[in-house]
This record gives sequence, C-alpha cells and structure tokens, in this order.
Amino acid sequence: MVVMGAGIKKIVLIFMSFLLINSVSAIEPQENFSGYMTDLQEKIQKSWFPPECLERDGHALVKFSVARTGHIYSAQIVESSGDPVYDESALEALRKASPLAHFPASTSRGSLTIKYSFDTSVVNTGDMQRYLANADRFYNVNNRTALDYINKAIDEVDGDINAYFLYGKRSKIKEALGDTVGAAADLDQSIKLKAKYDQKRIMASKLIAEMEQSPYSYFNLAHSYEVAGDYEHAIEAIEKAIALTELNNQYKRYKDELVTKKTSSL
Repeated sequence: MVVMGAGIKKIVLIFMSFLLINSVSAIEPQENFSGYMTDLQEKIQKSWFPPECLERDGHALVKFSVARTGHIYSAQIVESSGDPVYDESALEALRKASPLAHFPASTSRGSLTIKYSFDTSVVNTGDMQRYLANADRFYNVNNRTALDYINKAIDEVDGDINAYFLYGKRSKIKEALGDTVGAAADLDQSIKLKAKYDQKRIMASKLIAEMEQSPYSYFNLAHSYEVAGDYEHAIEAIEKAIALTELNNQYKRYKDELVTKKTSSL
C-alpha cells in the first residue's frame, strides 16, 4: 500500500503471521490442518484493512479461539504498539473473517487457539527521516546545525500537511536560538497544518463510517474526532458504534473516557 503526499511518499508494508498454540497431537498429524491454516490466513488477510493515515509502524498480536464450526471467539489483544484504532482494526478483521471453514472431517478436535500477528512497517522514501534524525541529534547541542537539518527536512516534504510536526520542531529550535518571531510563526504554521490534517482524517473516517455502518468504522471516526479535540462529535460517533453491537463494553469504556476529557476541557 502506497500513501502519497505533496512532497513525500510512504510505502506501508503489511505483514501477517500466526502461531498455533494448542498444537495438534501425534494422533492427529498437523498435516490435517495445513490446508485449513492456509485458508484461515488468506481469509483474515482479505478482511484486514489497516487504519488510514498511518504515521508509524504498527503491531497487534491477537489471541483467539476457533470453534469446530469455524466461528471465532474470545479474541483479545495481547501485544500492541499502542494505537487503539490499529488494535481495533485487527479485531475487526477477525469479526469480518468469522465464520471460517469447518474443521477437516478427519479430526475430532473441538477447537483451536491461535496467536495472530498484524504488523505494518511505514517506510518514508526520500531523505526527510534522515534530516529529521540529524535535527533531533543536534538539538540543544549545536542548534545552528539542527536548524540546517530541519530546514532540509521541511524542504523535502514541500508543505505536506502530514508533516505538520516538522514546523513544531523547527519552532523549538528557533526558540533555542533566540528567534522568538520565527518560532512563533512556525508554531502557528504547525497548528494550521495540523488542523487541515485532522480535518482530512475526519472526512476520510466519516466517509468510511457512512458507507460501512459498522461499529469499528464509527469507533475509528470517534478517535479521529478525539485527536482533533472535538469531544462532542467523538461522543456522538462512539454512541453510534455502541448502538450497532451488543459486544460494546470496550466502546462504552471509551465513551466514558471521552466524556471525562470533554468535561476537563471545559
């Protein structure tokens, strides 16, 4: 998957792997399940769509069980890179993939327990990341050199709103150099670009939610609103997610968090 910006390109590499926890016994050779596991992986892969606007590598390890009838149950995140929307996209993939095929007729096994890993690696083409790394390395060590590198990083992306954070970093460097006017201008630019980025993410999430009408899509929309600081619309979106599924305890907890954040922001 390739994500394009005005002056930057991101290539998102997708990796998926699984581990069968309760290994098939010697009485039931694992060969009986080799074709089944291949089909399982293909169906889950077709059902998974990583979140839009990925900015960093993602990882979610999900432990779940499969009944003999192919139904998936007891899915839970056991490892995470810390992005709740990414985690929910992995769980949504399992919900869409269920039910899988029935177990092979040759086995009497009643269930399988599996750990499945959902991974993405975001590779930025161009030199922006290298310039940014050097700017961070020289910050508060040699701020003139840090400024040279952050300028090159900004030139590399050419005003791409996805790189709004670069202006925030340059603002700090300029402030350390005593350029308060330049620092204020860059901070203002960072805020303006982030607002555009937030709006782009909201519009994309809203379109998907209106098309899919699924609990996950409204959860994703709620998170997009939250990132933008719009707690009122975030609460409205998560309420729609809650109404669409009985398995909504996680969504209810998220709503409570949003209500708390909204109250604190008043």
